[in-house]
Amino acid sequence: MLYMGSVNRLIFWILIPLLLISYLAFRVAEWRLQQSDQSLIFAEGHAVNLSDSNDINCLILGGSNALFSLSAEQISTEIGLKCYNLSLLHEGYSDEAYFDFINSITFDRMKITSVFYSSIIPVIRSSFDKRMLNNENKRSISGKQDFQLLGGSIAGYLKYRLQDKTQHHYPSPTSSGDFNFDLYDGCDSKSIKDDWTLVNIDDDFRKWFGDNLLTLQSLFQNAQIYFVLPSTLQSNISDEELTTFSNLIQIEVMKQSVIYIEQSAFQSRDALCDGTHHANSHGRRIRTNELLMLLRVQNH
Repeated sequence: MLYMGSVNRLIFWILIPLLLISYLAFRVAEWRLQQSDQSLIFAEGHAVNLSDSNDINCLILGGSNALFSLSAEQISTEIGLKCYNLSLLHEGYSDEAYFDFINSITFDRMKITSVFYSSIIPVIRSSFDKRMLNNENKRSISGKQDFQLLGGSIAGYLKYRLQDKTQHHYPSPTSSGDFNFDLYDGCDSKSIKDDWTLVNIDDDFRKWFGDNLLTLQSLFQNAQIYFVLPSTLQSNISDEELTTFSNLIQIEVMKQSVIYIEQSAFQSRDALCDGTHHANSHGRRIRTNELLMLLRVQNH
């Protein structure tokens, strides 16, 4: 009995507190390591670029699809606007984080006359679902969320960290905010998995989408807002499905007096970098050329 009492005291006073402290330390470490240096590279680059610019009158907004696949430099050269690509990886992770980031940048928003908002979130179901979760968790533009005592398993965390080591390391944006393909050699179109599905356009989606368009209009009160349906690789989506979806999205866009521009699908992996909606330098020129052509048609 004396031996059992000693064992129980050892478990209660030493082993259990040690396990609790270890678990808490793991959760703190997990929370701190959620920060994504990749996202901050672009956010910090944008802040520096725009701090020295007072003649910007055009913006490209959105996530990685716009960052990789549209060129503010080309738009500025070809139609006379002074455009900047203010897109972020993961579109800033959450709506609050992205809009707060835009609001914090030191440039005159009243000078902006054209905003091209190209987002994959209103298109790909998994992206929309993840956005809703990120909004709930209040993720910052670094990818960090509020500290939570309860979380995923240690095995899941280790899997994430091991996968994270294989992620690409992107260069800082160019002076126009564009992705710098000259300093990047990580494109691998053969590894792209084309297995995504379209968003369900229900009441929750309509509210979220409408609210975001209204937020853009309030941020840029003198600008014409264009919602650009992004180019994607979509071999698993039929033309009929996409046409129906596009028509429904257009209805939602027009409710807010926003101009709708639908871009064509990528026809080949040869135009892609490392995702179904991430163009390479060649694909970026194709997509930007088409956007400019559609814009000219829209304005005549």
